[in-house]
Amino acid sequence: MQRILIVEDEEIIRHSLVKLLERNGYIADAAANIQDATQRFALTDFALIISDLRLPGAPGTDLIKMAGDVPVLIMTSYASLRSAVDTMKMGAVDYIPKPFDQKEVLSTIKRILSAQPLTKEFHSPTHASRGMIGNSAAMKEVFNIIHKVAPTDATVLILGETGTGKELVAKAIHNESRRAKQPIICVNCAAIPDTLIEAELFGHEKGAFTGAHESRTGL
Repeated sequence: MQRILIVEDEEIIRHSLVKLLERNGYIADAAANIQDATQRFALTDFALIISDLRLPGAPGTDLIKMAGDVPVLIMTSYASLRSAVDTMKMGAVDYIPKPFDQKEVLSTIKRILSAQPLTKEFHSPTHASRGMIGNSAAMKEVFNIIHKVAPTDATVLILGETGTGKELVAKAIHNESRRAKQPIICVNCAAIPDTLIEAELFGHEKGAFTGAHESRTGL
């Protein structure tokens, strides 16, 4: 069974997440803040750490460096989505918007944990496609396209139904590219309100709309 640490200062949310994980076959521990977590647990003993972005004492982003190779999943409110994207640039594996849907939480956790054994393989430029299993003609063609596209500066659109491996393909392309040593930022656009999506992706100038107090570059 995989062990997950929840770092959340709101007791109701912390308790509900622990129960949700335990009902779905995980071992769950919880802490109210980073100091509590580091005093009671060895962070490297966990398969995943789920932390609120804003915590008393220190932000959840501090866990990213403390946890070493353990992935850190950030929870944030809609109002903090920009900060959440910034944390991914710092190394967070993903983020979950609050209030969250239980099915989405479980799906995100499953995806992150299932990808962990493949991480080292993805770091190898010549074996970036090993995370995708298959030797059919169709899969071989996918691998060939990845190898051809990765060295270019072309914008790539990956289409497919849920669960077909679009994110794996994106990561494989990234890890074979000249930008492999730079972070890859995966953004769940469906979690961003439609009134904010344009500004988040493409940025905006100061005064472009109400609340735009400063210019921002897009992702």
